[in-house]
Amino acid sequence: PKRTLRRTSTLPLPGTLSTAERVEVASLRQVQNVAGLTEWLEARGVPTSGWGKGSTKTVDKLFKELELGEAGLEVLRTTEGKLTVIRSTHVLRGKVTSQKSYDRGIFLFNTWQQFADGRKRTRNGLLSEKLSTSEVPLENHLHEVCKRAVEEEEMQCLVEAAFMLGHGTQAPDYDPDYRCPLTVEAEVLTDYTSELEVSKSFPGLITVYHLYTVDIIVSGLPSVDFNTLEFEGPDDRGRRRLKYVHAWNWLRWPTIQRYLFEGSSLKETKRRGCFADEEELGEWLEQLGVSTEQWGTDGYKSVASLLDEVEREEAQLEHWGRHDGVPLLMRVVHVLQIKVISSSRSDDKFLLQTWLQSRDGRARTVNRLMAKKLSCSQVPFDEERFTQAAKQIMNNQLGYLSDVHFHINPQQLPKPDECIESEVEVHAVRFLGKHFDIEESPSFKGMSTMYHLYTMEMEVDGLPNTDFTSVDFVRANGPHVAGWRWTTLPDTLDVLHNQAQASSRQESKLRRCMTQQQRKLEDCAERLVRTHTWLEDYMAEAAQSAMSGQEPSQLMSQLLDIAKRIRTAASIVGREAQTPQVDAFAADALPPAMLSKMASDSIVSETFFEEQMSMTETERRRPSFLHAGGDSMCRMASTATARSREGEMSSTSTVGERTVSNRPRRGQALRFDERINEMTAEARTWRRRCSLGMALGLCAAQVVSVAVVMARARVSKGVGPCWYSAAPALAAVGAGALVAWELHSEEDD
Repeated sequence: PKRTLRRTSTLPLPGTLSTAERVEVASLRQVQNVAGLTEWLEARGVPTSGWGKGSTKTVDKLFKELELGEAGLEVLRTTEGKLTVIRSTHVLRGKVTSQKSYDRGIFLFNTWQQFADGRKRTRNGLLSEKLSTSEVPLENHLHEVCKRAVEEEEMQCLVEAAFMLGHGTQAPDYDPDYRCPLTVEAEVLTDYTSELEVSKSFPGLITVYHLYTVDIIVSGLPSVDFNTLEFEGPDDRGRRRLKYVHAWNWLRWPTIQRYLFEGSSLKETKRRGCFADEEELGEWLEQLGVSTEQWGTDGYKSVASLLDEVEREEAQLEHWGRHDGVPLLMRVVHVLQIKVISSSRSDDKFLLQTWLQSRDGRARTVNRLMAKKLSCSQVPFDEERFTQAAKQIMNNQLGYLSDVHFHINPQQLPKPDECIESEVEVHAVRFLGKHFDIEESPSFKGMSTMYHLYTMEMEVDGLPNTDFTSVDFVRANGPHVAGWRWTTLPDTLDVLHNQAQASSRQESKLRRCMTQQQRKLEDCAERLVRTHTWLEDYMAEAAQSAMSGQEPSQLMSQLLDIAKRIRTAASIVGREAQTPQVDAFAADALPPAMLSKMASDSIVSETFFEEQMSMTETERRRPSFLHAGGDSMCRMASTATARSREGEMSSTSTVGERTVSNRPRRGQALRFDERINEMTAEARTWRRRCSLGMALGLCAAQVVSVAVVMARARVSKGVGPCWYSAAPALAAVGAGALVAWELHSEEDD
């Protein structure tokens, strides 16, 4: 759908300048030359004495930009009354495609450029066109700008994909008789955003980049990859020299997004107090291309809910991007997961939340560890703060227990005094590790969320040894009832496997339903076309229409319009039924370097992980199952909205263990496990010693056999042949000695 900017005469500004007031705009009448521009800047607090030194540009360059309309200068007054001079530029990013490729979500991507002298550089960007200040607002000049960018500049001359300037190859000349075969048929403004940074070329100036993303539908495009030649404007002699060779590849939009995210950096972070109200937050989201039309409906949360999260410091919003890339808005959430084990159990089972029921009686399957969002009001987190948070979550979610069959009756909600208060006692807590996950937010449509997941293991006493339920009266919009199950890692894997199979079956069912709907829509459209044909024949025969109050021609036009819309809907349904659903905001869609930058943000201190790692080496007393499978379990039983990838953070699978009381960690269960380990070690030692004795006995028997064989051979055949007769026995002696040596070395180890 076409996007209309809310304000075209005064475009919205990003960051701290969003509330600033424009008080002056520099024009060529005020600054008629370089000296006038220098005086104008100095009078408004922008020193220019250092311009033109090092990598900075001169005032001459800035004046040329103003003269050509490539940039503008404005003076803003902030809410504090401070005057700020900004340089603004406008850039169009074109998603060029054909009508057929547009329906399939495929666009042209500029992978590399080559200069006329043969130098080559990686581009990895969309078609880009600088706008003059006279072409703003863009909506009034959109077709002219797109036509110039495609037909007259970057794509003015088409060549084969194999074309490239080799070493010593002369650049081709401009052919005045060549006519570009491309024609811009339609254009749609799909996104607008603005970015702010301190100018490196002009120190003291703040530069605002106004970025417009436009879908440009072009006819005459090749269906395969190709290159284009871009020529400079005519010189004094009227000659046009080669400027660039552009390489264009057809790619799907998610793939293009991955390339555009490469090299992205964090532009700004929104925390508590950054937004005055939900209207301001909604405008900021719209500037970054996040549509909030469906928020608050169809099961999605509202803008007010997101603002409440930010104000309670349970989430923060990060804006990532680059100047010629695509902006990405990331909702960042820190979640504490707790793996609960019982000191009264002798097995390796832990507690898994299987379902959750709200006060309206609706229940949903969750299959996750005990989890809760962490508030970032007090950072950094250390071991003591993690322990306190884990105990608080335990008290809230397992404060009141009931049998496994307990459910909420919406007409008669449970009360705390009607439930049995639990007597859960925490014996020990240890930090298992951290990993992260990125996915499209299920609560806020069109926004991706990064979950920083911190996992802790808590050993408790006082919980039932069988499955049970708990009632949470602290959670918002409560009470809530949760079902809990004691499980093992293999059981958890089976649960997740069954859940994946059920999702696959449901997806197949939906695809079959969509295919049926497509057929019905196509049949309906066909019937409308036949009705339109019948009306045309009827009008040709009738002198006057019998339909009072309606024009037959208008009715036929409406019928054709309805048929066209139905066919379009059928085409969309058909594509959805045939295209696999891929999460555009999954971690696989982002470059590894960008993921590393995002994941480096943590609420713990810089030395926390190192301290926990060192304690692991000195205080490790856990059974081998927990060390080998604990982190894998935490990954597979992660929160429902944060599915982590296998092996993603294997280096932090277990980073610490520490008790918080003087009691033994496991009591009788731990002593039983230790005794089993001791008996197993003793049995293994005796087995090795028996094997060593048998090997030595074999060697001795073979030595005696060799002596007997050689004695007999010497008597019957002489000295020479006796060695041939003894060769097999000597080989057996060597093999036995080798086995004995290996067993002896293993025993020493």
